[in-house]
Amino acid sequence: MANDDQPPEEHTFPTIEEPPSRFFAGFARFVLRFRFPLLALTLAVMGGSFWAIATRLKVDTTIEAFASTQSPSQLTLEAFRDEFGGDQAFIVLVEGDVFTPEFLKRLKDLHEELSRIDMEIPSLGERKADRDRKRHGQAPVPKPEKKTKADDGFGGGGDDFAGFGEGGDDWAAQGGGSIVEETRSLINARRTRSGPDGIEVGEWLDPMPSAEELPALKALILADATLVGNVVGREGHHAVVMVRTQFMSEQDSIRVNAEVERIAKAHDAPGFKTSINGMHALSASLNTLMMSDLQRMLGASVVLMVAVLIFLFRHPLGVIVPLTVVMFAAANTFGMMALSGIYVTMLSNILPAFLFCVGLGDSVHLISVYRDGMRHGLDSHSAVIHAVSHTGVPVLFTSLTTMVGLASFKLASMEAIQDMGVAGAFGVFMAMVHSFVFLPIMLSFNKKARLGARPPGKADFLDRWLLRCNDLSGVRGDAGTGPAPLGMRRRRNRVLLVTLVLLGASILGMRMVRVWHNPLSWMPPDTPVVVATNDLDAHVGGTATVNFLIDGAPGKGLKDRELLLALDALARHVEAYRDATEGAIVGNVISVVDVVKETNRALHAGDKDAYRIPDTQQGVADAFFMFENAGPDELRLLATNDLSRGQMTIRIKWLEAWSYRPLIAHIEEGLKTLLPEGVRVQPTGSVYTLLTTIGSLIGDLLRSFGTAFLIITVLMTVLLRSVKLGLVAMVPNLLPIAFIMGIMGVAGIPIDMNTLLIASIAIGIAVDDTIHFLHHFHLYFVRTANVEEAIGFSMRHSGRAMVSTSLILLIGFSAYMGSQMVNIVRFGVLVGLTSAMALIVDLVVTPALLRFFYRRPAASTQEVPDALAAKPA
Repeated sequence: MANDDQPPEEHTFPTIEEPPSRFFAGFARFVLRFRFPLLALTLAVMGGSFWAIATRLKVDTTIEAFASTQSPSQLTLEAFRDEFGGDQAFIVLVEGDVFTPEFLKRLKDLHEELSRIDMEIPSLGERKADRDRKRHGQAPVPKPEKKTKADDGFGGGGDDFAGFGEGGDDWAAQGGGSIVEETRSLINARRTRSGPDGIEVGEWLDPMPSAEELPALKALILADATLVGNVVGREGHHAVVMVRTQFMSEQDSIRVNAEVERIAKAHDAPGFKTSINGMHALSASLNTLMMSDLQRMLGASVVLMVAVLIFLFRHPLGVIVPLTVVMFAAANTFGMMALSGIYVTMLSNILPAFLFCVGLGDSVHLISVYRDGMRHGLDSHSAVIHAVSHTGVPVLFTSLTTMVGLASFKLASMEAIQDMGVAGAFGVFMAMVHSFVFLPIMLSFNKKARLGARPPGKADFLDRWLLRCNDLSGVRGDAGTGPAPLGMRRRRNRVLLVTLVLLGASILGMRMVRVWHNPLSWMPPDTPVVVATNDLDAHVGGTATVNFLIDGAPGKGLKDRELLLALDALARHVEAYRDATEGAIVGNVISVVDVVKETNRALHAGDKDAYRIPDTQQGVADAFFMFENAGPDELRLLATNDLSRGQMTIRIKWLEAWSYRPLIAHIEEGLKTLLPEGVRVQPTGSVYTLLTTIGSLIGDLLRSFGTAFLIITVLMTVLLRSVKLGLVAMVPNLLPIAFIMGIMGVAGIPIDMNTLLIASIAIGIAVDDTIHFLHHFHLYFVRTANVEEAIGFSMRHSGRAMVSTSLILLIGFSAYMGSQMVNIVRFGVLVGLTSAMALIVDLVVTPALLRFFYRRPAASTQEVPDALAAKPA
């Protein structure tokens, strides 16, 4: 089957052509006939997509974006917010000599200016539950009615602080007011002491102390466990201002964070150095850095891809059009998300990269066949028809398989994963549509350019490289009939043995992979929010929090002395926890227990030994009565009006998410053993939400990937019309993922939300290459029954495009190594390695598998049917 023009010393693959698809040939003629209306329609759709992105697309890269509104942890968090408002705050850490007049004056000015922040916030009062219900066309979450003390017959104090700190939609109705719900610092820290009428609840710095009074005041404040680790550092060299705002979207929260940062920096002075941290600041910094880096890296990646496309196709059409197809598909996807109310999350951030990997492959395959047609003398329109009719079926197969695999993500329990599956499937569909419509239209405007095609009969480096790949498990010149040559059997078995060894090594490497999700570690160590978080953990208390929503026993509530003793024991139990690596990570614990202890001490003239829960139930009731009359607003921050429900806040140092598991287990053990009967304490807060969400997310993604692979296996079996070939196809689909996971284990790259998504990329890359290769193998094998010829035909028809696509992705994503964010560097490296491994597996391992599982026909003269040798019209 050698080409007559081929020099005798150069061996190439057979040149038999496959019959074209009549359906896709007719479709291509339709597109060319109506190319101008279809081009106008495409541009109109793109205009609509860009409009939707510019006006409606919303971003939420917080962990909470992944939590289901109906999950137990999220329901607890929403119940906590119903009663006590927001659970997160903007934190301004100030470094300096706190107990000096100059520092305290500056601290007061900063505190007051932060309290006055007032901005136009479109999403003011909006919570996740409200956003989710709005998206699904449901009414907002009804907020529970607040019961007053008068309602329960307790009397006193109820109306004075009813509604203070409540979350929900009521905030949005406070037109013209400040967006700040509460500002807390040493300036307004609570001080409970003896007074003429029992006790007084005031502020430590009201009035502002003189220089002579400060040493004594410093000693008192640094001895107060409710202040140290909360609003002041242990050594008196750091102070904290916490700003809790009304609920809003993440995009608006980023704006508020910028305003907090602006105000804080305006107050910077010698001996008064400010920095911003907290969950809001971390989210804002992460979002800003990621978007900035992704834009820069995507730009650099496109430049490198353009360079490779220029090298491969040597013409603007071969460069601009494939990239435009992918960009159009990405824009359509995000436009659909905007119109559907689907938020862009840390999961959907990978969609552009995913569509590059999938959509670019379709375009390169089609252009490769198009230029072959031009090389053989076809005019541009005929070459377009030739290309679409020959690549239409495998492109359709790859798109359908990937779409159905991603659509299976709808079976996941987390809505964010469902959304990613839907958006990804839609993006793959649009990439296919643009490959079949926009790409042929643009190619039809070409007149004579061959897009870098080599002259007929001349082999280039790609042909020689493909031959070498084939030679690794075969023998050059093997006719494919009769007994397999000994050299072929040895090479084939060697490839399969090496593959098994590498698979075994990968499995061992997988056992070294650890789950480790720490967004703080993604950013450069000198990033301000990273430095501020580390400083806060080292000198004050923790950035993260665990909150308890406490429901007292019916008829007793929080006034029950037995419950207060249990809560005090629970606080000591949590404070005693030691992390295996970090040691003590729990800061201070704040709850209504502190109020009772403070009041008891005040009633005993400030005796330090009286800082405890009263010895009798009547003493507890008296303490509550005295405090609620002296400081109702302070009590409302910690308990409901009727004292049936309260909260406990525990400050914890920042760790990676999975490291909190032993702490959560320690807390749950305390909840089981220390609480009296009838009491319900539900843990929530940033740490608990982070851990439960990450755990659910990883489990959901793994189950979704497993389901996707099962569905893809069935689909490939159906599309290839062979159970054997469908099962063989799953080996090259799974091997790249196994190899990548093994490399991650050996290299110490952990599984987090970013690296876990590499599996989605691997599905797209591996399925695309495998289907193109095996589709042509099956097509030729059915007609010739000759494994060697069928492999050769597949190499010739699909190999060049597969190498081209992988080369583009490998070089393009190498640009991500220049990112300043570790997670983006890892993402680029892993995507590049995945594309390279998927290519090697398809071109080396797959032929070896086919030679192993398919029998060779008996030795005879092979006649190729005329239908195969004929060129398509």
